[in-house]
Amino acid sequence: MRLKAFKVQMYRPILDSGWVDVDDITVIVGKNESGKTALLRALHKFNPFDPDPYALDREWPRGHRKSQSLDAVVVTIRFEFDDGESRKIANFITKHGKPTGVEIAKKYNGRYHYELLPNNDVIRDVSQDIANLLEQMGASKATSPELQEFLSQIRGDAMETLENDGVAILRENIDGYKSSITSAVQADNEHDRSDAEAAIVALNGVSNLTNIADSRKELEELIYSWIPTFIYMDDHKPFQGSAHLDQISQRRDEGHPTDEDKTFLMILEMAGLDFEHEYQRAVENDKEQRMLDMADASSALTALLADHWSQRDYSVRFEADGHHIVAFVSDEVQTALVPLDERSKGFQWFFSFDTTFLYETKGTFRNAVILLDEPGLHLHATAQRDLLVRMREFAKGNQLIYTTHMPFMIDIERLDNIRVCVESKDKGSTVSADFYAADEHARFPLQAALGLSISQSLFVGPYNLVVEGVTDFWLLSTMATVLRSVNLASLDERITITPAGGATKAAYVATMLIGQRLNVVVLFDSDVEGETSAKGLIKTWVANDKHVLLLGETLGRKEATLEDIIPDDFYLKSVNDTYTRELGDSTITLEEIRTDGPPQLVQRIERAFAARGMPLNSEGKAFNKGRVAKRMLNELPKTSVKKLPKEMVETFGRLFDAINKAMPGLQDGAMRE
Repeated sequence: MRLKAFKVQMYRPILDSGWVDVDDITVIVGKNESGKTALLRALHKFNPFDPDPYALDREWPRGHRKSQSLDAVVVTIRFEFDDGESRKIANFITKHGKPTGVEIAKKYNGRYHYELLPNNDVIRDVSQDIANLLEQMGASKATSPELQEFLSQIRGDAMETLENDGVAILRENIDGYKSSITSAVQADNEHDRSDAEAAIVALNGVSNLTNIADSRKELEELIYSWIPTFIYMDDHKPFQGSAHLDQISQRRDEGHPTDEDKTFLMILEMAGLDFEHEYQRAVENDKEQRMLDMADASSALTALLADHWSQRDYSVRFEADGHHIVAFVSDEVQTALVPLDERSKGFQWFFSFDTTFLYETKGTFRNAVILLDEPGLHLHATAQRDLLVRMREFAKGNQLIYTTHMPFMIDIERLDNIRVCVESKDKGSTVSADFYAADEHARFPLQAALGLSISQSLFVGPYNLVVEGVTDFWLLSTMATVLRSVNLASLDERITITPAGGATKAAYVATMLIGQRLNVVVLFDSDVEGETSAKGLIKTWVANDKHVLLLGETLGRKEATLEDIIPDDFYLKSVNDTYTRELGDSTITLEEIRTDGPPQLVQRIERAFAARGMPLNSEGKAFNKGRVAKRMLNELPKTSVKKLPKEMVETFGRLFDAINKAMPGLQDGAMRE
């Protein structure tokens, strides 16, 4: 099963996170104390490697004690079946066809509730029906006292068996119940026989319902066996590199092992060492065998770290003296043995994470949901990039969700997988894919990452297309990928798109690129600001004005932005889908944006939003085109090109062709003219 979305409710600062869509890798950004850790903690307890129940008293949100309930749902997860799983489930449920997935809710009391998707169809829970039938096993006032008391005893015993032992044991007891009822009938009481027959009919009904309950249990057990393991890792679980076997043994025997003890035992197991054997050899002082054991363990852990850490090549070596075991690390620069706990915190974290992941997936590296809380907190920026690469590898057979507030831990090539966590006094912590709805603190990591990406592209890309804003970057890069995937005219893959943050800034960025003797084309919107900036750039810096493109002139239009390439009805559908929460059922219509007004589509939609009295954002506008562009970035790659408007596809193709032709040196691979 593959996780598709989740929701956390009534857990620490989270009242209702809202549904959070999940991909192979999902990053949750937000400032400190926004609820990111609580989100991962709640998810981890859904199905951890080691049992870790929810604690109602400590984890229920503060200030909501009156609604506290063990029956409250904490986490709800939607999983998608693969074809094989779907066929197996269809053997249980056939009336609605083949199910595609399941929605599973876990409560504070640890119980799961299952609903198959897409029809919420599942074998009915008949527990209450069984209880109702057992309640009907009463007797009239005219029934003999002996039978009345006996029916009461059977009813109580059956209810207790149902609750404590389950339906299978209850079904085994039913024949005995019926036989006892028959023998308890008093021959001189005419009402006993009819009451006994009614009780037996009720028990027969209970027997039939237990068969249904067994099928439901079998179905739920099958689905439960498919739930991936949830692995949680934060910055507080590194192995410090030194341990005393006698102390660990004592704490373990007393039932109070520390977290560091557990980590050490896990690492021993991953290195192929058995704790009991090593403890006994320490007692017996078997030095030769211990030397062999330590050598094998050192080789195993060194191999485990191979190719995982690009900054240096490391070797791990274990040494044992009595009950004391120390892990040393050396590398090609510092060849002397150094205890692991004297290495950087970043390396200690990396070491612990790799071994934890291997251990909790039982060596398969598959079928896990990996939850990383602020990974790479102690890593240098270069090592953080290493970690991003490793996380892509981890996600190939698993799914990975991580939190961060650090720009270098955001993969700028995967803007579609970013979710923003924000906290408010009234709503608690919530998670959204709507980047523009977040406050400035939550937006900062992504803004900084974009800034770093831009600054790097200034000196790396030999062919650069400078555009005004990030929405232009999203639309152009997305459509280029879509058209390229079906071999239609598209943007040359060698061209780097650089968003500048406005027409004026685009002129500055282009100037810096030209100063680095790089090949540059600048694309401006055909509006007042764009035309002014284009004229200034041509007059001041660029001798050949063919390298400065105005969108309107390129496409043969008077005024135009990139959104004007998209047909009104197609773009408006994305607008209404994006603003579902604000607009509700009262969507913006084509009539509202086709009345006399400005020629640019975004301006007409802005006017329609203002006429509706929509609240203004921080820029003083009622409509945010960036939100729509972000949605299209996610949706367009999933849409067949055949289903896209033909005019839109052709126009983007003409635009890309014009950019390719205008790019200096692109045709012959030469540098700037």
